[in-house]
Amino acid sequence: MTAVGSRGPLTGKQIMVTRAKSQVQELVDKIEHLGGEAYAFPLLKMIPPADNARLDEAIAELSSYEWVIFTSVNGVRFFLDRMQQLEVGLQAFAGRIAAVGPKTAQALTSHGLEVAVIPSDYVAEGLLASLHEQLRPGQRVLLPRADIARKALPAELQERGLAVTEVDVYHTVIDASLAPEAAKELQQGRIDVILFTSSSTVTHFIQAMSPYATPGWLDQVRIACIGPITADTARQNGLVVDVVASEYTVDGLLEALLENLGGN
Repeated sequence: MTAVGSRGPLTGKQIMVTRAKSQVQELVDKIEHLGGEAYAFPLLKMIPPADNARLDEAIAELSSYEWVIFTSVNGVRFFLDRMQQLEVGLQAFAGRIAAVGPKTAQALTSHGLEVAVIPSDYVAEGLLASLHEQLRPGQRVLLPRADIARKALPAELQERGLAVTEVDVYHTVIDASLAPEAAKELQQGRIDVILFTSSSTVTHFIQAMSPYATPGWLDQVRIACIGPITADTARQNGLVVDVVASEYTVDGLLEALLENLGGN
């Protein structure tokens, strides 16, 4: 996104960011770059699994997989961290690597790994469409994922006859410590927009805010979602969604918000 200075298209807008604590700063910086005021309300913490047995087994057998598919930056980070702890080198990746989007791919290439497939649509369905011509029944596929990851991807791969191994590389847990303060900001009308960057941020927001929610308390707040899956989760939880990004990235979300605001 182009530099716009301190008075940009988001000037005068206070925007709540609900990303994980480890990822919130990137979005805060982008909002401030566009002249807005970011209110960080990190709701998620990523922690390693309590039991690494299945993950360690998958890493030990890494060279036997034709495909390793990463669906998040966090999945890459936790998987490679565990490989390093086990002193398993990156040469163990003998098959091809696919990434669900450019940020995930960048996390892999920054370690010198080659990414064979990045879909144009940054969701599981887009990845499946991009992989369609290259998948063969019987191929072994490793999916290092979060414990709360959607089941659409492994289910479809199994339906196509592939041997899928799912392993939890991290667990997502709620961090509601800032909920009372965030609720006060919302109740006093100081938040103009809430940004949701995943379905899990929506569900954790609803859970954290349930003690403070009152009828109509979000009526004056725009709800902006990074993509249709996140938007569906928001609607299922009773939120009115105003903005859905057509490009499922942070930049795409901000571009969609700017278009929705219309410069106001």
